[in-house]
Amino acid sequence: MTERNLNVRRTTARQLVASGLKAHRARTGMTIRALAKELNFSHGYIARVETGSQMPSTSLAGALDEYFQTNGHFTGLLVLAGNEGTPDYFRSALEKERTAVSIQVLTSNLLPGLLQTPEYARALFASAAPKAPRETLNDPVAIRCERASAVLERENPALYRTIIDESALARPVGGNEVMRNALRHMREMSTRQNIVVQLLPFRSGAYPMLGGSFSAYTGRDGTTTAYVESFGGGEVVEDPARVAELLHQLAHSTSRALPEPESLEVVRQYEERYGNG
Repeated sequence: MTERNLNVRRTTARQLVASGLKAHRARTGMTIRALAKELNFSHGYIARVETGSQMPSTSLAGALDEYFQTNGHFTGLLVLAGNEGTPDYFRSALEKERTAVSIQVLTSNLLPGLLQTPEYARALFASAAPKAPRETLNDPVAIRCERASAVLERENPALYRTIIDESALARPVGGNEVMRNALRHMREMSTRQNIVVQLLPFRSGAYPMLGGSFSAYTGRDGTTTAYVESFGGGEVVEDPARVAELLHQLAHSTSRALPEPESLEVVRQYEERYGNG
């Protein structure tokens, strides 16, 4: 199972969060509205978490742990939810992603995960589970957003460089409005000092990593781990010789890409196209 088809069933952890929140709130005698005001989160958001229709964000889980003095209970359940149904190989890749100081990504048919909007991510998960109830998509979307925040919003964010095939821009995932907002978001993210976005245009023809996606995570000790994904599965690569070979292929693919200013101009043109669609 690939990352884009991540299992959306987080029932056990979600129910534990819901029952735990309800029990702790009842113990203090607080209403949902009073708790929401105390924690500075919306009443509706707290209500959805307590009914089990949505998992809390990392910030809400931490706030609940601090307020109720639960010693990491809610934060731990959030981590559990992120691991339930996740293949071992992808769980290993996520661990590398969280601690990496530098991340290089090439994606041949989708916008890169850490630069996706929630609406774009929801459309992807919905396409992977077309008959799933809409509320079951809340958890994987929230986890995708938390991944981006953990890597790109932390005090010392990872250096993030992504190469995107033009086909990812041309595919209207979620419809015109979702795509327009997703492309605008990606362009805005690219203005940050730690983020570089480049495009492999159609005219560049074939390249070594066509048809899949590739990520390279460099840790604080300088060691690089690769993650290769294609339809039906993924693989974490740690053998230095294989990693070097994959990085060589990435470099060759990158050499076919447009410089960043030209890349972002093409992204802007697609954004306008979706706005007029």
